[in-house]
Amino acid sequence: MFFSKWHWITLALIVIAWVALIAGGYERRVVLRSGFGAVVLLYIVTTIPIATITYNEKSMEMKMRGEVARHYQYKMEQLGGSVRDIDRLALAAGSFQNDDSFKIKFYAGNYNDSYRFTGTLIVTTYDEQDKELDRKTYEKLTIEPGEVKEIDTYYSSSSFEKYRYEFIPQNQ
Repeated sequence: MFFSKWHWITLALIVIAWVALIAGGYERRVVLRSGFGAVVLLYIVTTIPIATITYNEKSMEMKMRGEVARHYQYKMEQLGGSVRDIDRLALAAGSFQNDDSFKIKFYAGNYNDSYRFTGTLIVTTYDEQDKELDRKTYEKLTIEPGEVKEIDTYYSSSSFEKYRYEFIPQNQ
């Protein structure tokens, strides 16, 4: 059985249905039959959109985590043998169309075994003509060794073609 935090709305609707049936003075058999029918119907009606939304969010998350891993592997191939701790940090940016706007997501991963990144991350997005669309700065960012996490999600009226990022470690 599927249950999420959004099913509390369904539970409230079920309680209202049961209270209305009891307050309406219906006989017990009608209350039970209609009450259980309302439970099944409301659960199905609310679970379909909830499951769809939850699935979309989970698939976006899995795609972004995969992109961070692919970007890290590509970066390691490009760097060859000389790799510093800061080089084991990777970022992926994704643009997902959402009706008339775009959901922009940033995920970062720290592929070090012991280096904990603390510092600033600057992400700049560009359009097809290399015109800067947006620049985001995330200060006091911490990414633990082995961690991949969502940095930000925001909405934009346009998508981006490419992005650049820079991790700046905090002076210790």
